[in-house]
Amino acid sequence: MPEFKEPAISSANQMGQGKCNKTEQEPKIVIKKSSEAPPEVKANPFYDAEWWGRANSPDDIYLPDSDEALSFAIAAHEIGHLIARGKRLDTGIDNFEATLAEEQRAWDMGWEYIQKYLGEYYEDSPEVIPTIEQAFQEIRNILMQITKLSESMYSGPGSLEEKRELLLSENGEDIRKLIEDMKKEKINLKPEWDRFTTIVEKAVKDIISDNVTQK
Repeated sequence: MPEFKEPAISSANQMGQGKCNKTEQEPKIVIKKSSEAPPEVKANPFYDAEWWGRANSPDDIYLPDSDEALSFAIAAHEIGHLIARGKRLDTGIDNFEATLAEEQRAWDMGWEYIQKYLGEYYEDSPEVIPTIEQAFQEIRNILMQITKLSESMYSGPGSLEEKRELLLSENGEDIRKLIEDMKKEKINLKPEWDRFTTIVEKAVKDIISDNVTQK
């Protein structure tokens, strides 16, 4: 679900799109728990550390530490925004169609980078992988529904706060119900945070590498 703000456009080097040479260092990857989100994020009435996440750049990633189904799904989506191929740079509070397309692109493209390493994370319990994969599909569909319900945020006059209040009054109940439906996809396994972030870091490194080779 978008944060309803002007996005921070990552620099070319942060995204792995800059010119490579032997003296350049790899972009630093920093992953924090969603519970450590900045105060302005926590002020959003829809913020919930159980499922909120973002990846503005490799060194500005927040992911939930709640349930493996939610954590892997949100990780796949958020790092999908770091993929340069096809990225929409015209998203924002004044362009719903671009934002919707970018959200869908991140879901579609981010998953393959996480899915590649699920076998490593679930080495001792591979039977869990199909459950994670199915949960991803359901979580993706629900969060895309929520994004579509937020269209009123992107049109008409008014401040961001006024538009947020309008969204709450018009669709708040439906959005909360969808969020509760999404939480039903939990598999009641809390992520092993260090192992989880190791997997995500590997996926982000793959994205940075592909951003260079596929540009």
